[in-house]
Amino acid sequence: MATGEQDRTDIDTALGVLINLSGKMRMLSHRVAMFALLSASKPDMAVTACAALDRALAEFNDINLALQQGDDRLAVPAHAVAYLSRTGAIGAEAIATIEEFLERVTRLRRFPLHGAATDNSLVELVEFVASDLLAALNSVTEGIGCTLGARFEERDRRVAEARMAMLGAVGSISEVSMKVKLISLNASIEAARAGVHGKSFGVIASEIRSLSEDAARSAQGLRQQMQLQGDR
Repeated sequence: MATGEQDRTDIDTALGVLINLSGKMRMLSHRVAMFALLSASKPDMAVTACAALDRALAEFNDINLALQQGDDRLAVPAHAVAYLSRTGAIGAEAIATIEEFLERVTRLRRFPLHGAATDNSLVELVEFVASDLLAALNSVTEGIGCTLGARFEERDRRVAEARMAMLGAVGSISEVSMKVKLISLNASIEAARAGVHGKSFGVIASEIRSLSEDAARSAQGLRQQMQLQGDR
């Protein structure tokens, strides 16, 4: 596969992966909020809940870094992220909101969560996750999805244009073969009129007519194959 085509395929694949990962970020952010609340309200589960919170937060952060820088481990190459950045599919406001979420949780984790069920910072985090962050992550998913959809539409357009160009070329071949066939027929007639002197010329004209018919059949076969491909 050519390098350019490989890059296009890599980008399409990476965008599909990022759509799934951005959806996973929503789940992870809610998990962080849930475990924060659980740790604050259930002292006997605080250690387990905090460990689960940290794991969810670490995975959320890994995806965020992949979204901004790329990560081959997550099948998101850097050139795909660079393309996404050039399109402006992910707004600066969404990125800032994601970073704010990470900062809020990091600040919250500096202190024990036990007994903090009514603490303003925890309540504000939960509200932030359910409103601002959710909206930001939804916009990320939508932006990537629209970008991928536009790429598919552009690819379909290019394929359609190439198909029309090839059909035009096949049509030209058919037209030329028909003209050559007519010329060979006229030549055969003239050879017949010339009698024995035109015998060799008649053989050549017959061969030309045969080649013309072969070209016409090949062009027709190509046209049929292209029409079948277009109907799929």
